[in-house]
Amino acid sequence: MNKITRTSIRRIFLSPRPHVALMTAADLLGITLQALKREIAEGSIVTVSTGSGVRVTKEELIAAALQTWPQAAIEEALGEEAHRVLPEAIRLVDLRARVPLYQREMLLCLARLNQTSVDEVLTRELEDVASAHAEELAAAMPGFEDALAWPE
Repeated sequence: MNKITRTSIRRIFLSPRPHVALMTAADLLGITLQALKREIAEGSIVTVSTGSGVRVTKEELIAAALQTWPQAAIEEALGEEAHRVLPEAIRLVDLRARVPLYQREMLLCLARLNQTSVDEVLTRELEDVASAHAEELAAAMPGFEDALAWPE
């Protein structure tokens, strides 16, 4: 990970500020102001109006960061401070599973096609499963709803 990405991630997650200006948000996310405004127009990023103008909240920045960088990169950039700012339920843990060969190959293929890791492919798919079964999982697992809704 390069120094600019590491610094941006740390500023997003560790800043005590509740919101930032649009230009700052675009810079932190590594996108142009135009691209940020498109995301806002599409509803992907929600802004708030303050006495200082339109701003992006810290929660929206965190949500955008989680879409921009793999969680492993975020946790690496945060280092020891990850435990302070990331809820335990959403921090990465190791998982060992036995699956049919074709499923392993499928995960590897999807990771290659999407230029990401198997961890990221599996995490995205499991998020879909969590959403599809949210009601029953929330009833069976304390803290599930909070983890699914974080960072809001």
